[in-house]
Parts: sequence; C-alpha cells; structure tokens
Amino acid sequence: MDPQITRRTGLTATALAAATTVVAAPVAASAKGDPAPHKGKPAASTARAAPSWRPGGPHPHPWDRRGSGKTLRETDPGSVGLDAETLEALPGIIRAGLDHDPPRFSGASVLVASQAGIAIEHADGYALRWKDATAQLPEAQWLPARTDTIYDLASISKIFTATSVMQLVEQGALSLQDTVASHLPRFAENGKEQVTVQQLLTHVGGLPAFINLYSAHPDVPSRVDAALTVAPKTPPGVAYVYSDLGLIALGLVVEKLSGQSLDEYVREHITDPLGMADTMYNPPAELRDRIAATEYIEYYGELVHGHVHDENAYSLGGVAGHAGVFSTARDLAVFGQMFLGGGRYGNARILEAATVQDMFTDRIGEITGVGGARRGLGPELEAWYYHAGLTSPYSGTHTGFTGTSLVIDPLTDTIVIMLANSVHPTREWSSTSATRREVSTCVAQALGVVPRKLRDGWHAGHEDETTATLAVAVDLPGTEAGSGSGAGSGPALVLDLFAHLETAYDVLTLEASQDQGSTWAPLAGTLEAKHQEPVEVPDGQITGWGRRQHWTGTFPLVSGADSLVGEVQLRLAVTTDAATRGLGAWVGRIRVADGHDVLLDTARAEDREQVVADGWMLGE
Repeated sequence: MDPQITRRTGLTATALAAATTVVAAPVAASAKGDPAPHKGKPAASTARAAPSWRPGGPHPHPWDRRGSGKTLRETDPGSVGLDAETLEALPGIIRAGLDHDPPRFSGASVLVASQAGIAIEHADGYALRWKDATAQLPEAQWLPARTDTIYDLASISKIFTATSVMQLVEQGALSLQDTVASHLPRFAENGKEQVTVQQLLTHVGGLPAFINLYSAHPDVPSRVDAALTVAPKTPPGVAYVYSDLGLIALGLVVEKLSGQSLDEYVREHITDPLGMADTMYNPPAELRDRIAATEYIEYYGELVHGHVHDENAYSLGGVAGHAGVFSTARDLAVFGQMFLGGGRYGNARILEAATVQDMFTDRIGEITGVGGARRGLGPELEAWYYHAGLTSPYSGTHTGFTGTSLVIDPLTDTIVIMLANSVHPTREWSSTSATRREVSTCVAQALGVVPRKLRDGWHAGHEDETTATLAVAVDLPGTEAGSGSGAGSGPALVLDLFAHLETAYDVLTLEASQDQGSTWAPLAGTLEAKHQEPVEVPDGQITGWGRRQHWTGTFPLVSGADSLVGEVQLRLAVTTDAATRGLGAWVGRIRVADGHDVLLDTARAEDREQVVADGWMLGE
C-alpha cells in the first residue's frame, strides 16, 4: 500500500499473548487507515467548476437490484461482455508488481467476474517466502500463491460487520439513528452520548483513527473498555475520519444484540448461508499451508502467518469489528455477487434489496465536499485510488491494509478482487494501490467503458503530475465575413468527448487565446449525449466520472458578449495530480463551425495534421 498510509509499527499480538511481563513496545506510528492516501483539498476553483454528473438521466438507481440472485459460474470473457485479449494483460500486471523494486507484494490472487460469470482467475508469487525483513526462507519452504490461497482481508472485514449491523436493522433490533451508547453504555464516556450507529458506519462519529490497544492495556476487557471510552476528536457528524474504533464498537453492538460472538454471528448469518467455507476468523492450524503470510516484526522476532496481522484485532482474540476475517478470492466473489444480487445469492437471502441500495448510497458528501471521500453504510464509494477505471458514484466496496481489495461495479455487474500479502515481509515495501489501479483499469478497458467511436482519437491523463496539451489554430471571420447561413449563432468549438478524471484533482480545461498563446481564457459550454440530461461547463473545466458517456461538447468562441475574430489558438489541457486515477480524457472529432460554415474539421486529413499534441496519444 502507498507509503503515505503506512500505519503503526510495533508489537504483535502473538508476542503479547506469550509475554509474562509487560515489555516496552516500539513507538507506534500514527494510524492513517486503509482508505485513500491523504490528499490536500483540491483547488477551490476546480472544486467550484466540477460539473454535476448526477443524477445521470432518467434511469433506475444502479443499486436497485430487486429480483436478482444469480450464482457464480465459470465462463469465457466474451460471453459476459469482456474482451479476452485485453484481460490477457492481467497476469503481466501482477508479475510487474512482483518484480517491482521493492516488490509491491509477495503473492497475489486476482479474480474478475461480470454478469455472474467468472472470466479470469489468476495467482502468482508466493504466499510464504521470507524468513524476516531481509532474509528469505530456504526455497523448499516457499509456498506458491494459488487461486485458493487464504488471505487476511484486514479492513474488508468491516463490510462483514456492516452487513451484520444491517441485518439487525432489518430485524428491528437496531436503528441507524440509535445512539451507540443506548446499546453499549460505556461508549457514552467522554461526551459521546449522541454518536449514532450510522455515524460509526460512515466514519463521521468524531472518533480518532486509532489508539494502541495491544500494548497499552493488559487484557481483553481493558482493551475493549479503552476502545469504547476513547475521547472523540470532533463532534459527531462534522468531519470524516476513517476509524477502526467505530467498527470495533459496532462489532460489540452485534454481539450484545445477537447474544453471539461476532465470528459466530458472521458464520451463522452470512458465510454459512452463502457457502463460503474458506471464510473465517482465526483459521485453524491445519490450514496454515494455504494461508498467505504477512509481516515479520523484528522487535519480537516473529513472522505473522496464520493469524490476523492487525495488532489490535489480535489482541482482542482475533475477532473484531474492524479486522480478523480470512478468505479466498472465490469466496469473496460470492460475497460481492450477493450484493449485486440485491442481498440474495441463489436461495440464500442475506439482506433485503432496499438495504443493499441503502448501504451503497453515499451519506457523507455534504461533509466531505467535492473531491472528498464517499461512504455508504459501510462500503467505501467512488474510490478513485483503487476503483480507478471502474470508478463511479456507485462503485464500492473496500480495501485491506494487508494488500486486499474488493471492487464492485453495479453499472456493469462486475466484481474485481485482488488479494495480496503486500506486508510480507515488511509493510515498508508495500505499495499495492498502484497495482490495484492497473487491475481495475484493465478490467474497465476490457469492458469497453471508453466508447469505441472515441478510441481512435486523442487521449491523455495517464501519467502523474503532468499537463498534456492538444492545440490547434483557426482563423475566425468577423461578423461581416461570415456566410450568413448561421447568422447570430457565432463560431463554436464542437468536440466528441469522453472524460473519466479523478474528481477535482485531474482536470480537462478548454481555453482560447487571441494573442498567440500569451494569455488564455476558459471556454464555457454544454455537454450533450443521447438519453442524458445536458451538463453545463461554466468555467471550461471538466472533471469527474463523466457518466461513461460519449458527449458532444459545444463551446461558443466568445469573449464576453462578442465572438472571437482573427487567428485564435484553441487548447485542451489535461492536468493530473500525483496519482493518476481514471481512464483519462478522450477526444475524437474536433470541429469549429460558424453556423453552417465549417472552419476546421479533423475528419479532414489536412485539418487533422494541424493539431499539435503534447502528451496526448493518438489511438488505442
């Protein structure tokens, strides 16, 4: 995982359990959680200019999944709308992550399913290879990663907890607006009396990201009490802070209301009904050879292999609301398909369809603002940093610190799973999100998310921290020089356009210059597409998911109330930040028309040759 979200270093729970006296632990690094790497706020001008892509036309909500319930089957990619040749790049993407210096992970399993058909399943690398942070085991002891390797899911466990909570809501045992303290009185300590269940599910409960439970407290009861009585950082409902502590509390709520331990509850109400036999907390020792090892902790001289990597979770007995679940890619695909099935998988009904839609509907946009985090009732939504080419306001669900991710795209009924042991042998090597992005984008390309008509055009936005420009000059006649056939309309730039750019961070800007490029002015305009509501672009800036549509953009060439005249430079500039996210910007035919007079048209070879591309690529 990216270095900027590297979490604490320190004591493992195994060593804690074995110690007879309290040993001074290494200083814990500050927790920054599993979700998106920290980014500063986007520029205010860009945030203001971001087009409104919702509701995206008069269509059903993508998470309105009533009447479904398909079960997974193995199939060929073409039968479920995936280009097999494009998907053939996936093994190379995984191999590149393994060969990276340092490796992004030791081993990985990847599974892609669409329309309930498993189109590809692939594994590479090693589930176990390292003895410690610098030395490898003898080669005879290495365990190859396989498609049925069991991985520590880390924070994907939170989705199992959230599903459990929502089951209790459906049963009437719990309300999203219940205060947590009404079920766990100790939670009211330090002014948290009004924090609700929904606020913890969406990480706006005001709790800190992390506190050290594993070495700061001597036993499970004291650790639980510390988690419940932690002092908040902010009042509830005012700020988004991804917090393990909120999910620890929700796991305890599930236990209190169900009368079962969390692992028993999840097994009885989720994994057993779904037939997820390889999904569990605290896997038994006999499965160790199928389990991917995680981190070597130098301070205690132990390689974590066969028990949960998260120190706090292991210090709580390996079962906690925020971490602890182990699973395979195939099992996790069943879990994802259950959501795409509206809460049903075959004959197993886990959730009601309306509940699934509620879970995958953003609840925090008003708090986080344009370009900020998006959260449903548990799932992480619109996460450009790993949904990448599949990102939309509806894409979910979660990552795990150990190198795991589950992406669900309801717009194409697609599931993308990457399970890796990116902390084996050390978390300092891990940078899994780069490969996660490449995997998701490869799948988006295989699905044909970029409209075919535009794939032969120019595209940009695929490199970090760059500005790519596409420029052309055109002579604009004055009013009297025009043909008059389009009198009153004035000249306009008309584009065939597809945009899929990280909201407010990666931006396509359309602008014009009348002084040979010394100064540039933005071009306001409108985007139109079949069966879609028009999208206004008032400041000449386009960012966001673009509704996955082929747009026709019309941008009047005016300065104030007057049409531009003479030689005018037109420019399309794509600027990206430090981490590329989406599919970028694609431009097909470029025209400049003054009424019925066509002044420029790149469908004509001589006009196409006049376009100057710097950083834009032509063709697929």
